Amino acid sequence: MTPLNPDWLKLKAEPFGQYIPDEILQYRSDEIQRILDWKAENPIALPAEIEIGSNRGCFLLGLARGRRDTSFLGIELKESLCRISANKLAREGLSNGHVIHADARLALPVLFEPGTVDAIYVLFPDPWWKKRHARRRLLDDAFFEMAHTFLKPGGHFVLKTDVLDYFDAVEEFLKASPCFEFVDIQDVPGQDTWTLSTRERHCLEDALPYRQLAIRNLASSSAALPKTTLTEKKLLKHNYRYHPDEN
Repeated sequence: MTPLNPDWLKLKAEPFGQYIPDEILQYRSDEIQRILDWKAENPIALPAEIEIGSNRGCFLLGLARGRRDTSFLGIELKESLCRISANKLAREGLSNGHVIHADARLALPVLFEPGTVDAIYVLFPDPWWKKRHARRRLLDDAFFEMAHTFLKPGGHFVLKTDVLDYFDAVEEFLKASPCFEFVDIQDVPGQDTWTLSTRERHCLEDALPYRQLAIRNLASSSAALPKTTLTEKKLLKHNYRYHPDEN
């Protein structure tokens, strides 16, 4: 078991400390320090947009090519995929494109100030099919609370997924939220510069159905996120009837 960091209260006192649970500060301080070290070496100029789960960087590369006046950050959990993306950006001299090997729930509050991110893209996230892995899903209540905090008022969140029940659960949750409003995905700024991600290209080639949505972040207010939840209990009715190992 990872030992408790005796200096975790120093992290708690940092501006990002209020956005990261205490148990994470206590036991994952090494990850947070790596993100801080990366930040010191890779300053990100604003305006900035983020792709969470940037995979091999196909979508990220298109973003960086299309808008040189904007910074684009790919956050990816697999270090080998980060190297692939970074090499693609470097070969084309795209200094406005960045990739970090990190957990987005840590990287977002450490790297950015609240209300400064123009857009967050989550394209074909891992659905974590098994029941015991459900809490690993990225898109839960805490994620959307963080997205609302760090997106600019008027900033956008874009989701694409071929796990249709996962999409339905997220869409239902967002429709009940006073923090966001749905917009046509074609109206998201910069949409004309988007390229296909690896998974989206696969879906189109094999005629696999997928869904997409875009929401706009509303100005901060006293309104809270909906009382409905995207945690395991909520998703039971959407996902588990389709688990391949449970049919």
